[in-house]
Amino acid sequence: MEGRHIGAVLWRQRTIALLVTVLTGAAVAVGVMMAPKTYTATAEISALSSVQGSNDDQDSLRSTLGELANSREVVADVEQELGGARSEDELRRSIAGRWVEGTVLVEISVDDRDPEVAAQIANLTYGALTRNDPSRGGLRYTLSNPANPPVTYSSPNLLLAILVGTMVSLLLGAAAALARDRRTFRISSAADLESVVTAPVLGHVHPPREPSLLAMYAGTPDADVFRRLRVSIEAEASDEPASLVVVTGVGDGDLNAWLAANLAISTAQVGRRTLLVDARMGVGAARQTGTEPGTPGLYEVLRGTPLVRALSPGPVHGLEVLPSGSWGAESHAELLETSFASMAEEAEEHFDVVVVIASPTTVNDDAVTMGARGAVVLAVPEGALTPEQLRRTTYRIGAVGARLLGTVLVGRGKDWGRPRGRSRSHDAEPDWAGLESGGAS
Repeated sequence: MEGRHIGAVLWRQRTIALLVTVLTGAAVAVGVMMAPKTYTATAEISALSSVQGSNDDQDSLRSTLGELANSREVVADVEQELGGARSEDELRRSIAGRWVEGTVLVEISVDDRDPEVAAQIANLTYGALTRNDPSRGGLRYTLSNPANPPVTYSSPNLLLAILVGTMVSLLLGAAAALARDRRTFRISSAADLESVVTAPVLGHVHPPREPSLLAMYAGTPDADVFRRLRVSIEAEASDEPASLVVVTGVGDGDLNAWLAANLAISTAQVGRRTLLVDARMGVGAARQTGTEPGTPGLYEVLRGTPLVRALSPGPVHGLEVLPSGSWGAESHAELLETSFASMAEEAEEHFDVVVVIASPTTVNDDAVTMGARGAVVLAVPEGALTPEQLRRTTYRIGAVGARLLGTVLVGRGKDWGRPRGRSRSHDAEPDWAGLESGGAS
């Protein structure tokens, strides 16, 4: 997943990401507050030389003094002074001493759960060290900086806890957003589509309750929708013209047919010689209904039948139709791979634009095979796909060198797919490919 995709996911799921981040941060804060605290008290001893001697010898004595801070003799004296409030083992673990190099100072530090006791132990350690003097009078000791009860704890490390807690909160918030988006999010707007696919969004259309209806009458709202879609496709293909456009989608094959047929009609209505090819064959394609024209189809053309014999007039002037034909035992996928390019080349010699209705990409790879010869328009049903599903689909299209011209977001109204009574305006006999003529949805 690219960085821009992650950013889009976090923005879509910002509520859950913020909630998880805040809750995790609060949990870290509570954990720090409730964790056992350790306080560190420090006392400084000035160890001046009381006799003549080399500096190295005196520094060695100061270093030895620091190392003896938690010796058994010193700890035993401190334990006795405390009256048994801390055991010998506890004291040996909590007391540490060191010589501050380059100075005459020896630092005694004590870690304890009680800040008052920590300061008391540090000061008592000074007294015990002077009574167990390793220098045998060679150094003169002064408590230059007595230990005071620390104001705040030294463990857990507050700054480290804040940094780690912040990182964990952000990571968990992002992970929760990504997980929820992957499970629940569906592409339902043009903005969603643009955030997932690099190809442009050519339009957002809404099908009628019956996808067999065609917007054939210029000037109607339906025809105007496809006029704008056609203009968008032409503008996108202006730098690299595409005379063959494969219309496919994911899921509902009727949407592909409705979209491609109306796009072909809109193209023919502006004076372009247009061929509409129904390439839905094989598993998942609709079987013959008896209403198709009694001519050969794409299947027969791929097997050698002349293209001109398979053409049928479309519902508007300038539009010819090539039905799918009576596909049979021979693999149509192999025929498309071996013969579609030559058929498309012949069609492009006789027509300005060839629009192909392809089976959904979830059914077979026919759209990808044919799209390598031209350009692909991908119909995306509103609210049906996850971003990952759409990315996989577009990757398959581009993997074979097919050009994804753009996407069309197809809305699904509440009446989509419901049976309805037929009014007088819809009493026309079914035309090719099971599509009917109609003026409005």
